[in-house]
Amino acid sequence: MSREILGSTIVGNFPPMVGIRTAGNFVKGKVTAVGETNNGNPVVTLELIDLDGTTTTSVSKGVYTEVDVNIGDAVQIIGTGKQLKDKLPQLAIGDITTITFIGKKKLASGRSINQFKVEVE
Repeated sequence: MSREILGSTIVGNFPPMVGIRTAGNFVKGKVTAVGETNNGNPVVTLELIDLDGTTTTSVSKGVYTEVDVNIGDAVQIIGTGKQLKDKLPQLAIGDITTITFIGKKKLASGRSINQFKVEVE
């Protein structure tokens, strides 16, 4: 007779998520982990060096609250847009990276995409 092995819900203290949504906002840090979400979006954890943006944590499903972070704290950036989906997986643990939000670019179709510059020192 077969049996099903059930998983458990992952619960933990995840680092705050970085929000860089205004042109010129950036996050700079040392890459400490590279992974992906359950949806297949890339996730990079950084040891924070500098930030011009916001950081939030999830207090319940779909509900986020802004939190303060300090230099040296762990923060995460999740690549949900096309450019970050392409660029974040190219980072390696130990890289010092700066991710800057350039702004939105209007496409011929009338839609727009978020543009990011990802630099490694």
